[in-house]
Amino acid sequence: MRFDEVVLAIMKAVDGQRTVSSPYHLIKGKKSGQTIQDIGYFGLHPYFAVLPKLDKQDYLASIGRLEAQGLLLPDEHAIRLGRAASGLDIPPTPLNGWKYRGNESRFFARLSLVLQTMSNFMQDHKRFDPVVTDETVQAWTKAYLNRIDFRSAAIQGALKSQIETSLALAKISENHKDILVKRLSGFGVGGLTWDQLAMEHSVMPIDVKIAAVETLHAWLDVLEGMEYPLLSGMLEGIIQQSALTESAKRTRNLSERGFSLGQIAGLRQLKTSTIEDHFVEMAMNDPAFSAAPFMDRQLIESIHQTSEELKSMRLRDIKERLPEASYFQIRLALAMKGAGK
Repeated sequence: MRFDEVVLAIMKAVDGQRTVSSPYHLIKGKKSGQTIQDIGYFGLHPYFAVLPKLDKQDYLASIGRLEAQGLLLPDEHAIRLGRAASGLDIPPTPLNGWKYRGNESRFFARLSLVLQTMSNFMQDHKRFDPVVTDETVQAWTKAYLNRIDFRSAAIQGALKSQIETSLALAKISENHKDILVKRLSGFGVGGLTWDQLAMEHSVMPIDVKIAAVETLHAWLDVLEGMEYPLLSGMLEGIIQQSALTESAKRTRNLSERGFSLGQIAGLRQLKTSTIEDHFVEMAMNDPAFSAAPFMDRQLIESIHQTSEELKSMRLRDIKERLPEASYFQIRLALAMKGAGK
């Protein structure tokens, strides 16, 4: 999947209902209430936080290309797709941004430093410039290496075998795997830059970045489901154990203890609107969530029906039809609708 296809996939889901900047915030992983609720409303889980360091100019360049191809119509207020976009198929992708939330880069940083260290020590070269400068990753890697006795030839061979075997099972093209592997460094060998990889594969640098993330997500899916002890050890803190953000989990814990929305806002010293965002997030992701404290089932069904009649999930449109419903109630009901409740 190329970067323009990622942008277009998001735009096709929200056509006419969000501004042109909304995919940018989603791809970067902005944890605003609007972005998080859009994930549930429009089923955009794959694309969340897939490029946390996305440069705005790269995004605007993509917008320009989509407009030049007639796939996107210029509009300051909302995404408007061209006629050509409706019949354009978006290729399938292993992206699972909501699950990994940018943590795949931390896994790859650990792996890169582990392999670089092993490679250099195998050549009795104990002084080298680490390919990863993040001190947190360096400290984690040092502890991991000592834990596995990385100087052992048996351990080195086992890690190589586990990498080859598990990566071969990842459901992604060989070109994708090639991009990821060539980012790795070892003794006397430096990983290729994004520009070098883009030139080698005749694509743009932003496309090889997306390809690397796709490969990591496909690979992590293999590692999570099978037993590769040396690689599994690198997954610590990488895979989200809860679909909720940390802040929403704290709000849920207080709610389960019987505190009201207003009380939670006071206890946490947060705006009421922020706590409302957390309840919307719970409605999207928590199978046990109940909206009973906030509205009855009849109002929920009325909101769902109105949304379907209008073919819109825009809050203002629904509010005009159902003035008795608050914006929070509408957001909550739509979140439940997106979750199939």
